[in-house]
Order: sequence, then C-alpha cells, then structure tokens
Amino acid sequence: MKKIVFCIFLMFVAFASCKDDEITTDPQYKLEYSVDTVSFDTILGGVLAPYQTLKVFNRSGEKIKIASINYASSNEYFMVNINGRNSHNVSNIEIADGDSMFIFVQTNGDVSGSEVPFALLDSISFSYNGNVDYVYLSALSETPIILDHFVVSSDTTFSGTQPYLVKDTLKVEEGATLNIDAGVRLYFYNGASLYVDGSLNCNGEVDNQIEMRYFRNDNVLKDTKYYLAPGNWKGVWLSQKSGDCKIMSTNIVGAYQCLVVDSAFADRKVVVGNSQIYNAKQGALVSESSQIYAYNTLFANGGYYNVYLQDGKYLFNHCTIASYLSFSLSDTKPALYLNKKDSLSVDINNSIVCGNNRTKKEERIDLDNVASNLNDSVDGKNFRLNIVCSAISRTDSLTGGNNHGNIWDFDGDFYRPKSNFIDKFYVDFKTDSMSPYRTIGSDAILKMYPECATDIFGKNRVDDEFPDAGAFEY
Repeated sequence: MKKIVFCIFLMFVAFASCKDDEITTDPQYKLEYSVDTVSFDTILGGVLAPYQTLKVFNRSGEKIKIASINYASSNEYFMVNINGRNSHNVSNIEIADGDSMFIFVQTNGDVSGSEVPFALLDSISFSYNGNVDYVYLSALSETPIILDHFVVSSDTTFSGTQPYLVKDTLKVEEGATLNIDAGVRLYFYNGASLYVDGSLNCNGEVDNQIEMRYFRNDNVLKDTKYYLAPGNWKGVWLSQKSGDCKIMSTNIVGAYQCLVVDSAFADRKVVVGNSQIYNAKQGALVSESSQIYAYNTLFANGGYYNVYLQDGKYLFNHCTIASYLSFSLSDTKPALYLNKKDSLSVDINNSIVCGNNRTKKEERIDLDNVASNLNDSVDGKNFRLNIVCSAISRTDSLTGGNNHGNIWDFDGDFYRPKSNFIDKFYVDFKTDSMSPYRTIGSDAILKMYPECATDIFGKNRVDDEFPDAGAFEY
C-alpha cells in the first residue's frame, strides 16, 4: 500500500514538473511592461546619462519563450543591457509564470553638434507566440558648449541658447570681465566652479533668467531633480582680487557654497537683484569684509550657515532669508549669522528672516562677537544692525539700532512644504493670502529704491496699500 501511495506521489510530481516546463505558444498569453516608453529628461550630448530600467513581467499563467528581443537602430543613440547581456539582439529567453526580467537603457545623446535640441526616438521589439510588442525609447538631447579649465583673459560674453558645460574651474582673470546674457545656462560637473578674479556681470531678465546649477537632469529622489541636491558643485567665488560684480535675475542652485564674496571691503561693490540662491551644503551666501546690495532676492536652505556675514557693509531690501533643509544641519543653524571681527554694518528693510521648527527662535539671527545693543562700539570695532518693516522669526526684538515696524517671533513654520520635505530639497517661498508678512513693508523703501517697486518676478508692489515683506509679492 505504501508503495502505491509513493508511486502516485511521484506521478503528481512528474506531472507538475512537466507543467512547469511546458511553454505556451498561444498568442493570447501576453507579457506586460513596467512602462510603454522609457523616457529620459533633457540630456547633454556626449555626456552619458544614468540608466533607466525597463521591467518585463510574465503574469499570464503560462511559461513564455521570447523568440527575440531586438534593438536594431542604425543611429544607436541608446545602449541596452538585456537580462545581463550587453547586446542589441537576444534570442530564446524563457520567462516562467510570475517571473520577470530587467532591461537597462542608457544614452549619451546626439553628438552631431546640433545647436538646437534634438529628439531621440527609438524602440525595442519583443517577438513571441506570433506577437510583436514595442517599448519606445525617448530623449531630448542638447549639445553643450564644453568649458574645460576655461580661462577668461579678456572681456568675454556668454550668450545663446546652447548650454555651457563647465567641467572644472571656469576662471575670470584679473582685469577681465565675463558678461553673461539673459537666458544663458551654465551647468557644472562635480567639483566645478566659477572663480572670479576680474568682474562678473550676470544680465538676466525677470522673464529670461540665467541658470547656474549641476548638470544632471534626472531625479535623485522621486519627483526631485538631482540638481536641487546641495553640494554637487563648488559654486561662484568672487575673490579678493575681483572688481565690481552684478548678478541679476540669476538662479544659483545646489552648490557647496552658492555665492562666496571674499574680502575687498573698500574697493568693490557687489549687487544681487531678482535672484534665487538656494540649496547649499554650507552657505547660500558667505561674505567677508565686502559691500553687498541685495534686493528682491531669495537666500535659502544653507546647510550650515544660510547667510554668513563677517565684517563689511550690507543692505538687504525685500529679501527672503530662510533656512529649511530638514536633512542637514540647517535644522538647528541660523538663517542669518552675523560675525563682527572689525566693522560690520547691516541694514534689512522690508525683508523676511526665518528658519524651521527645529531652529531655536532666538538663534535664527545669530550674533557673534556682538553686544546685545545693535549700535555697538568696543575697542574701535563697530557694529550696526538696522531692521525696518520686516518679519523676523526671533524671540527677542533686538535692542538698539533703527528698528521699527517689524513683526518679531512670528511662526517660522509658516513655510510648510506641500509634500514630504525630506524628499524635496526645497519649499515654496511665495506669499499667499494668509501670510503674516503681507502688507507690512514700508512704501518709503520703494521710493528710496525704485528698483524694488516690482518683486522678483516683476509683479507690481504698489497695487496694495503697502508692499509685502520679502522677495515675493502676493
């Protein structure tokens, strides 16, 4: 009896094995694909883009043999790895029911030198059981102007619609001027920088801004672009040797230090207007012994000291100075750090200074080597801080100075991201109807500084009774 039961068991096992080995040829049993099109964001020609993944599923209930997987383009814009094999053509691949396989796709774009964006379109075909399925491949390629150890030794202008790809240090020599026209895009490799010993004129326009950022366009996290992550490139450095510099309608994003202005207090002035400087591993603005006038500008999300000012003379009109990067030290570091070693003068008008909920409110403006009175002179070392008609998320309303019309201790957590902040690297700093800093600005500032009559995006500030604080007008 035991022998009979054992034989029956073996028959069942053998039958099941035969079933597992049986390959269907019925065309009604279909494969499924994770996407119908493998899409790449805009890529730079000649620069290998990170791979995209295509997953092929067999959920048919039967084992399927794929007679051929074929990528047979004469252009060969794309490179494919099929089930671990770097080949454009693979035959006789079996996929059991419930199993899957991977195909990895890369591209280095169009290298023909086209000056206009070029659409790359192709497909991979899957032939099985009389069926032919297609998964499409798509990318938009731009040919960059390559700058490798490029030196500006005489007056030079960057213009046009082609992006510039900076592979190392882009240096402006002493006595030379680099002019950057509106709409120009400067993309930087890992560790690359713009280093200025001469002069820099960024001539962006409100509706045609200049971009300076990391070169990758793919996502570092879901729905979050890689170039938004801080620390990918070094940033813009205005050295001690540099002359007057102007940065207008320019976005500087995702650097180690986005904008560094090195000491040249007596001879040089830097003007920053209608710009967005944010997501820095260390500081959005780091300055020592310099003269800076900033208006209608966002300085945000510095990982250590968001805005660091050591000595010098500074004027901020209608600026938003905010620190909200939750994944970094900016959780607990100040939005604005003032360090007096010799002489420091800071005027903040119609502006916002705030940080997130983990920063102690009394430290969102941090004062180092400074007495509690804002007009301070000790051993000939002078400190002056004037704050007028601004919103400051600091507990104590600093004494002394020309401080009036301000909102102190407002809820710095007002800036809340619209989705999980850890996954975003940014928040939306635009004003809405419930903002606590609406119409708290002084219209006298607009009369004294007519360039502030419109906001960072050109919206009129004088339509309301009083202007909003910060760079953005509701």
